[in-house]
Amino acid sequence: MNDRRSFYFLWVSQMMANAGDVLYIVGLIQLVYLSSGSVLTLTLIPMTITFSRLIGSFLTPLLLHRFPLRRILLFSMFGKIVVLSAVFLLKDESILWVLLLVSMIAFLDGWAAPIRQAMLPEFVGISALPKANSLVAISDNTVNLVSWPLGAFFVVQFNGDVLIVVTIVLYIFGWLMTFGIKSIIYVRRELPSLKEQLSGGWKYSFSEKSIRNILILDMLTAFAGAVWISAILYVYVDEVLGQNEAWWGYINAFYSGGFIIGGYLFAKLVKVSGQRMIVVGCFLTSFLTVCFIYPQFAVVSLVISLFLGLFGQLQMIAQLTILQTHTETNQLGHVFSVQSVLVMGAFGVATFLFGWVAETYGITSAFYLSAIVMFGIGLFAIMQKKTLTYAN
Repeated sequence: MNDRRSFYFLWVSQMMANAGDVLYIVGLIQLVYLSSGSVLTLTLIPMTITFSRLIGSFLTPLLLHRFPLRRILLFSMFGKIVVLSAVFLLKDESILWVLLLVSMIAFLDGWAAPIRQAMLPEFVGISALPKANSLVAISDNTVNLVSWPLGAFFVVQFNGDVLIVVTIVLYIFGWLMTFGIKSIIYVRRELPSLKEQLSGGWKYSFSEKSIRNILILDMLTAFAGAVWISAILYVYVDEVLGQNEAWWGYINAFYSGGFIIGGYLFAKLVKVSGQRMIVVGCFLTSFLTVCFIYPQFAVVSLVISLFLGLFGQLQMIAQLTILQTHTETNQLGHVFSVQSVLVMGAFGVATFLFGWVAETYGITSAFYLSAIVMFGIGLFAIMQKKTLTYAN
């Protein structure tokens, strides 16, 4: 199937959903902090989201064996509308109620991410897939770059209640746009056992060498990327740069800007082999991470952040495109479910590890560890050259 119209409906609906995901978190953080006054309580929100998304992604194969992709996406988005409405009504209740509802939204998100990635190759075709991935990456990062400061502005001018209402409206529009997506042909088959439903995607993913290697790269890249979490960057700004908190925001903004530029650049470099982009991205990210530790001037850290985002984006889109082109159509949802579990699991483990390393051995040690891991990923990509190519 090659359906440009469905691609644009999917693209716009997910942009609205992504913007809503950021805005409601900003609003919720303000509401929870005002009611509890506890920073520790705030940390429970991202932990709950990560854990719930992981579970949602792990259980996605149970839905893939029963329903068409579009129906799963519609149900996920409608469920988020209902649950977020409940968050708005119960925001003044116990924090446990709020965390339960937040976990339900994240659980539904755990379905949506692999489903969107599985739909893309169906709608654009293999030849247009690199440019489509580039466009989606640009829009995702632009939405994130705009939504965080926009959310902060709304919180200052109004309050968290308004942001949650705005998010509900965005979710509704995104849900309505999803009806414009043409349903992918779904062949109902006899259901395998529960164990086979949950393990089938894992067996397939690790039996195909190209898919297995990309999943390993995705997992290790997510692990190394955990060093860029807000808590570590916050300490870096204070101890290494010796600047105020505003620089934490500047670094994030330049990093996101690099991601956007990388998305544009990838569309111009579609003839460059995926393996070369991965290798160059890994080695330059490793080198720039070390440079980031010892900037001559604070402003140099911003330039480094920009290029870290740029090369990181090139690597990520190349890995995504290789994964999509090597996966059979009926296995796309299963493979991206596996990918989500591995990436979120690796990121979660690495978050604690990098935090411990930074606390025990100093903030620079955490960045050195990340640089070493990225260098190792580059060596792995060189050794697996034959499997890291775009399939026709």
